[in-house]
Amino acid sequence: MRTVEKGEYATRAGLARRLRATASGRGVPALGRLRLLVPAVAALALTLIAAPVASASTTQYAIGKRICKLPKPGHGSCFAMVRVVVKKGTPGARPFKLAAGAFGRPAVALGSAATIGPAGGLTPSDLATAYGVSSTATGTGQTVATVDAYNDPNIRSDLATFDTNYGLLTLATCSTTVTTSCLSVVNQTGGSTLPAADPNTGWSAEESLDVETIHSLCQKCKIILAEANDDSSANLATAEQTTATTLHATEITNSFGAAEGGFLNTTAERADFNHPGLVITASTGDDGYYDFDLLGGGSPSPYNQSNAPASFNTVTAIGGTSLYLGQNATRQSETVWNDNGPKDFWEQNFGIPLGAGGGGCSTLFTAQSWQTSLSVYPSTACGTKRLDADISAVADPLTGFDIYDTYNCGSACPPAGWNTIGGTSLASPLTASIFALAGGAQGVSYPALTLYGHLGTSSLYDVTVGGNGFCGGEGAAQCGDPNTLGAGILDCDYPATGTTPAVGDRACDALPGYDGPTGVGTPNGLGAFAKTGPTAKIAGPTSVAHGTTTHMWTATTTDPFPGGHVTSFTWNWGDGTANTVTTTGSAAHAYTTAASRTITLTVKDNYAATGTATYHVTVT
Repeated sequence: MRTVEKGEYATRAGLARRLRATASGRGVPALGRLRLLVPAVAALALTLIAAPVASASTTQYAIGKRICKLPKPGHGSCFAMVRVVVKKGTPGARPFKLAAGAFGRPAVALGSAATIGPAGGLTPSDLATAYGVSSTATGTGQTVATVDAYNDPNIRSDLATFDTNYGLLTLATCSTTVTTSCLSVVNQTGGSTLPAADPNTGWSAEESLDVETIHSLCQKCKIILAEANDDSSANLATAEQTTATTLHATEITNSFGAAEGGFLNTTAERADFNHPGLVITASTGDDGYYDFDLLGGGSPSPYNQSNAPASFNTVTAIGGTSLYLGQNATRQSETVWNDNGPKDFWEQNFGIPLGAGGGGCSTLFTAQSWQTSLSVYPSTACGTKRLDADISAVADPLTGFDIYDTYNCGSACPPAGWNTIGGTSLASPLTASIFALAGGAQGVSYPALTLYGHLGTSSLYDVTVGGNGFCGGEGAAQCGDPNTLGAGILDCDYPATGTTPAVGDRACDALPGYDGPTGVGTPNGLGAFAKTGPTAKIAGPTSVAHGTTTHMWTATTTDPFPGGHVTSFTWNWGDGTANTVTTTGSAAHAYTTAASRTITLTVKDNYAATGTATYHVTVT
């Protein structure tokens, strides 16, 4: 829990009392009172007085402002949020310090000493250092696609400015063709006739965030920006299918979504996000567990649903964290991103949804068995249903990333130039880029499996602080039961009805090991993205006589995946004879000629992951 400055608390508490008095609310349910606050604070919330960039040690105040508008039925919204610096005492403002960096500007190349970005946010080298990404891992041969809506006419020139500022590889020598360009901008069917420019929706800023984040970490990756005609389910799904099947992307990032019951809800649209052998990442959303944060704004969006496409069991869902760096940009800690405060304090008092990493149990989709086989999965109370997220990365706009975007799409877009951006829209392309640096899917049908194979290892940072539910990870004893507000499940500490604390704390609270808000944790190098599988150890005679005598060898195996177990053993005896295939860990063979032989055993598990072992035998 953060410390609230005395003056700040007094200011907000006094304002909250005045607002509650204005809203009357006598006899009105708690949720209704909360919604009554919205008109009273709207003007205050929009009175954002920008402050100049200060030194890294200066405490400033800011709120996160969503960039894209809330989605209409059948449409998606981007999950980008801009950090807006405000005066102390502004409703919903939270204190922050500028991104940890060395000692000033200009910003420098990836892998060099960290600096503070032009808008006071994280830089490419900050991200690389914090997540342990080597500057020598270039991602050569990988093609990372991002699917967005509408056109950003300035995307190339803005990326060029971004690259120059940070000393990154530029696009100056790249062609504009789909097959050879390091940035290809295409329409939803892969053509060169681009859709209309962003008509005051905010998607153009999302495009700059996606492209610049990918290029920051994976400088030699080819990038495809697929621009759908609009943000409708049908057109976004078409763009997804095109990048996978026509343009042959190796990674696809999706920084958008909406409640799963009304978005991408046809069989064909869902199939467009199912491409075994590709990395497909999807943001979980910016409004917390089951989008509870939208209640403060009186949104008509359906609640108690997680967001599609992150809720699809064919993608890797990316949750959001707040990232805190030391002076050299090394990670000091990460917590669950939830800017609403304990017991949802700020959102309740001011009626302003301030942002939190999305998630929740799917109401539609069954979890993959590597989730349900986790020993802790029963404590999520999801039963057999899918739970977001699989992995997480920085999303808090207060600890966000500096991007450059000059296209002014209207009131929805941030001011032209440098801005600090967060939201799980940052976490998704960041994670897709790290997948690319590690070599992509590497033959794994659904690469989320790979992440679970490294759960509990040093290649992942275990986030154990905070929560993306209403109570912010405080737990039932401290929070009480917010689900009695009548809006369904707002926090996982209690069920929708009743007074007995629920089993499902892990669904929205960060706990050791796997949890809903952050999945298996956050990246700590490329290790968690490296292909893994079962291992075997062979035992048996090391010296045998040739002839007709049959000898026996046995194998013991281990499997890194939750619920994983070896289902087949293929023995190659090294003498030109046919392989022996068994379903148990033992096999017999008779060698007919004297020689030195190497037995090679290939084991395959129930996830189709394989591993090999060798054993040397002298045949006398």
